[in-house]
Amino acid sequence: MAFERELLVATQAVRKASLLTRRIQADVIAHRDSTTITKSDSSPVTVGDFAAQTIIINAIKSNFPDDKIVGEESSDGLSDEFVSEILHQIKENDKIFDKQYNDSSIQFTSNEHPLSSLDDVRKVIDCGNYEGGNKGRFWCLDPIDGTKGFLRGDQFAVCLGLIIDGIVQVGCIGCPNLSLEKYGGSDLPGYKEFGYLFSAIKTQGAFYATCSTKVPDWKPIKVRQLKDTSEMISLEGVEKSHSSHDEQSQIKAKLGINNSLHLDSQVKYCLLALGLADVYLRLPIKLSYREKIWDHAAGNTIVLEAGGYHTDSMENLPLDFGKGRTLQTKGVIASSGPKDLHDLIVKTSADVINSRG
Repeated sequence: MAFERELLVATQAVRKASLLTRRIQADVIAHRDSTTITKSDSSPVTVGDFAAQTIIINAIKSNFPDDKIVGEESSDGLSDEFVSEILHQIKENDKIFDKQYNDSSIQFTSNEHPLSSLDDVRKVIDCGNYEGGNKGRFWCLDPIDGTKGFLRGDQFAVCLGLIIDGIVQVGCIGCPNLSLEKYGGSDLPGYKEFGYLFSAIKTQGAFYATCSTKVPDWKPIKVRQLKDTSEMISLEGVEKSHSSHDEQSQIKAKLGINNSLHLDSQVKYCLLALGLADVYLRLPIKLSYREKIWDHAAGNTIVLEAGGYHTDSMENLPLDFGKGRTLQTKGVIASSGPKDLHDLIVKTSADVINSRG
Protein backbone atom coordinates (compact mmCIF):
# COMPACT_ATOMS: atom_id res chain seq x y z
CA MET A 1 0.00 0.00 0.00
CA ALA A 2 1.40 3.40 -0.97
CA PHE A 3 2.29 5.58 2.03
CA GLU A 4 1.68 2.70 4.45
CA ARG A 5 4.69 3.63 6.59
CA GLU A 6 3.79 7.31 6.53
CA LEU A 7 0.25 6.59 7.72
CA LEU A 8 1.52 4.32 10.49
CA VAL A 9 3.90 7.00 11.78
CA ALA A 10 1.26 9.71 11.47
CA THR A 11 -1.34 7.61 13.28
CA GLN A 12 0.95 6.77 16.18
CA ALA A 13 2.25 10.33 16.50
CA VAL A 14 -1.23 11.88 16.40
CA ARG A 15 -2.52 9.31 18.86
CA LYS A 16 0.33 10.01 21.28
CA ALA A 17 -0.32 13.75 21.01
CA SER A 18 -4.06 13.16 21.45
CA LEU A 19 -3.43 11.29 24.69
CA LEU A 20 -1.23 14.15 25.92
CA THR A 21 -3.65 16.94 25.02
CA ARG A 22 -6.64 15.14 26.49
CA ARG A 23 -4.68 14.37 29.65
CA ILE A 24 -3.51 17.93 30.30
CA GLN A 25 -6.61 19.83 29.12
CA ALA A 26 -8.18 20.14 32.55
CA ASP A 27 -4.88 21.23 34.08
CA VAL A 28 -4.38 23.88 31.41
CA ILE A 29 -7.89 25.25 32.02
CA ALA A 30 -7.32 25.35 35.78
CA HIS A 31 -3.90 27.03 35.55
CA ARG A 32 -4.31 29.11 32.40
CA ASP A 33 -2.08 31.96 33.59
CA SER A 34 1.00 29.72 33.77
CA THR A 35 0.25 27.34 30.90
CA THR A 36 -1.13 29.70 28.23
CA ILE A 37 0.53 32.55 26.38
CA THR A 38 -0.77 35.01 23.78
CA LYS A 39 0.80 35.16 20.31
CA SER A 40 1.38 38.27 18.23
CA ASP A 41 -1.97 37.78 16.46
CA SER A 42 -3.72 37.77 19.88
CA SER A 43 -4.55 34.07 19.66
CA PRO A 44 -3.87 31.81 22.67
CA VAL A 45 -1.35 28.98 22.66
CA THR A 46 -0.82 26.48 25.47
CA VAL A 47 1.77 24.09 26.83
CA GLY A 48 -0.33 21.41 25.13
CA ASP A 49 0.17 23.00 21.69
CA PHE A 50 3.96 23.02 22.04
CA ALA A 51 4.18 19.57 23.63
CA ALA A 52 2.03 18.04 20.90
CA GLN A 53 4.10 19.75 18.18
CA THR A 54 7.30 18.43 19.77
CA ILE A 55 6.01 14.86 19.94
CA ILE A 56 4.79 14.80 16.34
CA ILE A 57 7.80 16.52 14.78
CA ASN A 58 10.15 14.22 16.66
CA ALA A 59 8.28 11.19 15.34
CA ILE A 60 8.49 12.49 11.77
CA LYS A 61 12.18 13.39 12.00
CA SER A 62 13.03 10.06 13.67
CA ASN A 63 11.38 8.05 10.89
CA PHE A 64 11.75 10.37 7.86
CA PRO A 65 14.83 12.49 8.67
CA ASP A 66 14.89 14.30 5.33
CA ASP A 67 11.25 15.41 5.44
CA LYS A 68 10.41 19.07 6.05
CA ILE A 69 7.56 20.28 8.26
CA VAL A 70 5.20 23.26 8.28
CA GLY A 71 4.18 23.60 11.92
CA GLU A 72 2.03 26.29 13.47
CA GLU A 73 4.18 27.05 16.52
CA SER A 74 7.66 28.54 17.07
CA SER A 75 9.85 28.58 20.18
CA ASP A 76 10.58 32.29 19.82
CA GLY A 77 10.10 34.08 23.13
CA LEU A 78 9.41 30.98 25.23
CA SER A 79 10.83 31.21 28.75
CA ASP A 80 12.93 28.42 30.26
CA GLU A 81 10.15 27.83 32.79
CA PHE A 82 7.57 27.36 30.02
CA VAL A 83 9.83 25.04 27.99
CA SER A 84 10.60 23.06 31.15
CA GLU A 85 6.86 22.46 31.59
CA ILE A 86 6.62 21.30 27.95
CA LEU A 87 9.39 18.75 28.56
CA HIS A 88 7.81 17.62 31.84
CA GLN A 89 4.44 17.01 30.15
CA ILE A 90 6.08 15.01 27.37
CA LYS A 91 7.94 12.77 29.84
CA GLU A 92 4.80 12.18 31.89
CA ASN A 93 2.93 11.27 28.72
CA ASP A 94 5.67 8.86 27.67
CA LYS A 95 5.15 6.80 30.83
CA ILE A 96 1.50 6.22 29.97
CA PHE A 97 1.81 5.85 26.20
CA ASP A 98 4.84 3.54 26.17
CA LYS A 99 3.16 1.19 28.63
CA GLN A 100 -0.24 0.94 26.94
CA TYR A 101 -0.09 2.03 23.30
CA ASN A 102 3.43 2.14 21.91
CA ASP A 103 4.17 0.39 18.62
CA SER A 104 7.84 -0.60 18.88
CA SER A 105 8.26 -0.23 15.11
CA ILE A 106 7.83 3.55 15.43
CA GLN A 107 10.64 5.73 16.74
CA PHE A 108 9.69 8.86 18.67
CA THR A 109 13.24 10.07 19.36
CA SER A 110 16.60 9.63 17.68
CA ASN A 111 20.25 10.45 18.34
CA GLU A 112 19.88 13.56 16.20
CA HIS A 113 16.66 14.64 17.91
CA PRO A 114 16.84 13.63 21.58
CA LEU A 115 14.56 15.19 24.16
CA SER A 116 16.77 15.51 27.21
CA SER A 117 17.23 19.28 27.50
CA LEU A 118 15.35 22.55 27.02
CA ASP A 119 17.47 23.29 23.94
CA ASP A 120 16.40 19.92 22.48
CA VAL A 121 12.75 20.91 22.87
CA ARG A 122 13.31 24.31 21.23
CA LYS A 123 15.21 22.71 18.35
CA VAL A 124 12.46 20.19 17.64
CA ILE A 125 9.66 22.78 17.82
CA ASP A 126 11.53 24.95 15.32
CA CYS A 127 11.87 22.09 12.82
CA GLY A 128 8.34 23.20 11.90
CA ASN A 129 9.60 26.41 10.30
CA TYR A 130 9.48 25.23 6.66
CA GLU A 131 7.81 27.75 4.34
CA GLY A 132 6.11 25.15 2.12
CA GLY A 133 5.95 25.16 -1.68
CA ASN A 134 4.70 23.29 -4.72
CA LYS A 135 7.66 20.94 -5.19
CA GLY A 136 8.71 18.04 -3.05
CA ARG A 137 7.42 16.54 0.13
CA PHE A 138 6.57 18.08 3.49
CA TRP A 139 4.29 17.54 6.47
CA CYS A 140 1.72 20.09 7.66
CA LEU A 141 0.94 20.12 11.39
CA ASP A 142 -1.58 21.82 13.66
CA PRO A 143 -0.81 20.41 17.12
CA ILE A 144 -4.03 21.73 18.68
CA ASP A 145 -6.52 23.01 16.14
CA GLY A 146 -9.19 24.89 18.07
CA THR A 147 -7.18 26.14 21.04
CA LYS A 148 -10.13 28.21 22.27
CA GLY A 149 -12.28 25.08 22.27
CA PHE A 150 -9.47 23.31 24.11
CA LEU A 151 -9.49 26.06 26.74
CA ARG A 152 -13.28 25.80 27.12
CA GLY A 153 -13.07 22.05 27.63
CA ASP A 154 -14.81 21.49 24.30
CA GLN A 155 -13.83 20.15 20.85
CA PHE A 156 -10.31 20.41 19.44
CA ALA A 157 -8.23 18.32 17.05
CA VAL A 158 -4.65 17.19 16.46
CA CYS A 159 -4.07 17.44 12.71
CA LEU A 160 -1.30 16.13 10.47
CA GLY A 161 -1.06 15.93 6.68
CA LEU A 162 1.60 14.84 4.21
CA ILE A 163 1.77 17.11 1.15
CA ILE A 164 3.63 16.24 -2.05
CA ASP A 165 3.88 18.71 -4.93
CA GLY A 166 1.07 20.80 -3.43
CA ILE A 167 -1.41 17.91 -3.00
CA VAL A 168 -2.33 16.28 0.32
CA GLN A 169 -1.54 12.58 0.09
CA VAL A 170 -2.05 11.47 3.70
CA GLY A 171 -4.25 12.95 6.41
CA CYS A 172 -4.65 12.03 10.07
CA ILE A 173 -6.80 13.79 12.68
CA GLY A 174 -7.14 13.00 16.37
CA CYS A 175 -10.37 14.13 18.06
CA PRO A 176 -9.75 13.53 21.78
CA ASN A 177 -13.08 14.91 23.04
CA LEU A 178 -15.41 13.71 20.30
CA SER A 179 -18.60 11.82 21.07
CA LEU A 180 -20.54 10.89 17.92
CA GLU A 181 -23.76 10.47 19.86
CA LYS A 182 -23.72 14.20 20.64
CA TYR A 183 -23.95 14.89 16.89
CA GLY A 184 -26.50 12.25 15.92
CA GLY A 185 -24.23 9.25 15.45
CA SER A 186 -23.42 6.08 17.37
CA ASP A 187 -20.23 5.78 19.39
CA LEU A 188 -17.81 2.87 19.15
CA PRO A 189 -16.76 0.96 22.28
CA GLY A 190 -13.73 2.52 23.94
CA TYR A 191 -14.18 6.03 22.57
CA LYS A 192 -14.29 7.60 26.05
CA GLU A 193 -10.60 6.90 26.74
CA PHE A 194 -9.40 9.63 24.42
CA GLY A 195 -11.67 9.89 21.45
CA TYR A 196 -11.31 9.02 17.79
CA LEU A 197 -8.75 8.90 15.01
CA PHE A 198 -9.56 9.68 11.37
CA SER A 199 -7.24 8.88 8.47
CA ALA A 200 -7.06 8.84 4.69
CA ILE A 201 -4.58 8.15 1.93
CA LYS A 202 -5.26 9.65 -1.49
CA THR A 203 -7.17 7.16 -3.73
CA GLN A 204 -7.38 4.63 -0.86
CA GLY A 205 -10.42 5.79 1.12
CA ALA A 206 -11.13 7.37 4.48
CA PHE A 207 -11.43 5.58 7.83
CA TYR A 208 -12.01 6.08 11.54
CA ALA A 209 -11.28 4.20 14.75
CA THR A 210 -11.12 4.75 18.48
CA CYS A 211 -7.77 5.52 20.10
CA SER A 212 -8.22 2.81 22.73
CA THR A 213 -6.36 -0.12 21.12
CA LYS A 214 -2.67 -0.48 20.20
CA VAL A 215 -3.63 -1.34 16.61
CA PRO A 216 -6.60 0.81 15.43
CA ASP A 217 -9.58 -1.12 14.08
CA TRP A 218 -10.15 1.09 11.03
CA LYS A 219 -13.70 1.33 9.69
CA PRO A 220 -14.48 2.95 6.30
CA ILE A 221 -16.52 6.16 6.19
CA LYS A 222 -18.52 7.89 3.47
CA VAL A 223 -20.33 11.20 3.19
CA ARG A 224 -24.10 11.34 2.73
CA GLN A 225 -25.59 11.76 -0.72
CA LEU A 226 -28.59 14.13 -0.67
CA LYS A 227 -31.03 15.36 -3.28
CA ASP A 228 -31.52 18.92 -2.08
CA THR A 229 -29.61 21.49 -0.04
CA SER A 230 -32.61 21.88 2.28
CA GLU A 231 -31.79 18.42 3.67
CA MET A 232 -28.30 19.49 4.66
CA ILE A 233 -26.86 20.07 8.12
CA SER A 234 -24.27 22.84 8.09
CA LEU A 235 -21.04 23.08 10.08
CA GLU A 236 -19.58 26.36 11.28
CA GLY A 237 -16.99 27.51 13.77
CA VAL A 238 -17.87 28.73 17.24
CA GLU A 239 -15.64 31.81 17.10
CA LYS A 240 -17.17 34.66 15.09
CA SER A 241 -13.71 36.11 14.57
CA HIS A 242 -12.76 33.14 12.36
CA SER A 243 -15.39 33.48 9.62
CA SER A 244 -18.25 35.68 8.47
CA HIS A 245 -21.23 34.19 10.32
CA ASP A 246 -23.62 36.84 8.98
CA GLU A 247 -22.87 35.98 5.35
CA GLN A 248 -22.90 32.28 6.12
CA SER A 249 -26.42 32.78 7.51
CA GLN A 250 -27.43 34.45 4.24
CA ILE A 251 -26.12 31.49 2.27
CA LYS A 252 -27.98 29.01 4.45
CA ALA A 253 -31.20 30.99 4.07
CA LYS A 254 -30.88 31.05 0.27
CA LEU A 255 -30.24 27.30 0.22
CA GLY A 256 -32.99 26.42 2.69
CA ILE A 257 -30.55 25.00 5.26
CA ASN A 258 -32.16 25.17 8.69
CA ASN A 259 -29.97 22.88 10.80
CA SER A 260 -26.49 23.96 11.93
CA LEU A 261 -23.78 22.63 14.21
CA HIS A 262 -21.21 25.00 15.72
CA LEU A 263 -17.95 23.52 16.94
CA ASP A 264 -14.23 24.21 16.89
CA SER A 265 -11.45 22.79 14.73
CA GLN A 266 -11.16 20.22 11.94
CA VAL A 267 -13.48 17.96 13.90
CA LYS A 268 -16.01 19.53 11.47
CA TYR A 269 -14.34 17.77 8.54
CA CYS A 270 -14.55 14.48 10.42
CA LEU A 271 -18.28 14.83 11.06
CA LEU A 272 -18.83 15.65 7.39
CA ALA A 273 -16.83 12.58 6.31
CA LEU A 274 -18.87 10.42 8.69
CA GLY A 275 -22.15 11.60 7.13
CA LEU A 276 -23.30 13.37 10.30
CA ALA A 277 -23.33 16.78 8.57
CA ASP A 278 -23.13 17.97 4.98
CA VAL A 279 -21.57 21.38 4.40
CA TYR A 280 -18.80 23.34 6.11
CA LEU A 281 -18.85 27.08 5.40
CA ARG A 282 -15.80 29.22 6.17
CA LEU A 283 -16.17 32.61 4.51
CA PRO A 284 -13.52 35.26 5.18
CA ILE A 285 -14.43 38.32 7.22
CA LYS A 286 -11.92 40.29 5.12
CA LEU A 287 -11.20 39.35 1.50
CA SER A 288 -7.51 40.01 2.16
CA TYR A 289 -7.39 37.16 4.69
CA ARG A 290 -5.69 33.92 3.66
CA GLU A 291 -6.38 30.65 5.45
CA LYS A 292 -3.43 28.81 6.99
CA ILE A 293 -2.74 25.48 5.32
CA TRP A 294 -2.53 23.65 8.66
CA ASP A 295 -6.19 24.51 9.35
CA HIS A 296 -7.36 22.46 6.35
CA ALA A 297 -4.70 20.04 5.04
CA ALA A 298 -5.52 16.92 7.06
CA GLY A 299 -9.26 17.45 6.63
CA ASN A 300 -8.85 17.91 2.88
CA THR A 301 -7.87 14.36 2.06
CA ILE A 302 -10.27 12.86 4.62
CA VAL A 303 -13.25 14.69 3.08
CA LEU A 304 -12.22 13.93 -0.50
CA GLU A 305 -11.56 10.25 0.20
CA ALA A 306 -14.93 9.99 1.94
CA GLY A 307 -16.54 11.13 -1.34
CA GLY A 308 -17.01 14.82 -0.55
CA TYR A 309 -15.90 18.07 -2.18
CA HIS A 310 -13.46 20.70 -0.90
CA THR A 311 -12.92 23.97 -2.76
CA ASP A 312 -12.58 27.71 -2.34
CA SER A 313 -15.78 29.64 -1.70
CA MET A 314 -15.91 31.75 -4.89
CA GLU A 315 -14.42 30.04 -7.95
CA ASN A 316 -15.07 26.39 -7.05
CA LEU A 317 -11.39 25.51 -7.46
CA PRO A 318 -9.61 22.68 -5.61
CA LEU A 319 -7.53 23.91 -2.69
CA ASP A 320 -3.85 24.32 -3.56
CA PHE A 321 -1.52 23.50 -0.68
CA GLY A 322 1.61 24.38 -2.65
CA LYS A 323 1.52 28.19 -2.29
CA GLY A 324 3.43 28.48 0.96
CA ARG A 325 2.02 28.52 4.47
CA THR A 326 -1.35 29.96 3.39
CA LEU A 327 -4.06 29.11 0.87
CA GLN A 328 -4.36 31.72 -1.87
CA THR A 329 -8.14 31.50 -1.89
CA LYS A 330 -11.01 33.55 -0.50
CA GLY A 331 -12.73 31.23 1.93
CA VAL A 332 -13.26 27.48 2.01
CA ILE A 333 -16.29 25.25 1.45
CA ALA A 334 -16.53 21.50 1.98
CA SER A 335 -19.67 19.51 1.24
CA SER A 336 -20.97 15.99 0.94
CA GLY A 337 -22.12 16.55 -2.61
CA PRO A 338 -23.33 15.41 -5.06
CA LYS A 339 -21.39 17.78 -7.30
CA ASP A 340 -24.36 19.77 -8.53
CA LEU A 341 -25.27 20.65 -4.94
CA HIS A 342 -21.68 21.64 -4.14
CA ASP A 343 -21.63 23.81 -7.26
CA LEU A 344 -24.87 25.47 -6.13
CA ILE A 345 -23.43 26.16 -2.66
CA VAL A 346 -20.30 27.77 -4.11
CA LYS A 347 -22.32 29.87 -6.57
CA THR A 348 -24.55 31.08 -3.75
CA SER A 349 -21.48 31.84 -1.66
CA ALA A 350 -19.85 33.80 -4.48
CA ASP A 351 -23.02 35.84 -5.00
CA VAL A 352 -23.15 36.74 -1.31
CA ILE A 353 -19.45 37.64 -1.15
CA ASN A 354 -19.64 39.71 -4.34
CA SER A 355 -22.61 41.62 -2.94
CA ARG A 356 -20.18 43.27 -0.52
CA GLY A 357 -19.37 45.59 -3.40
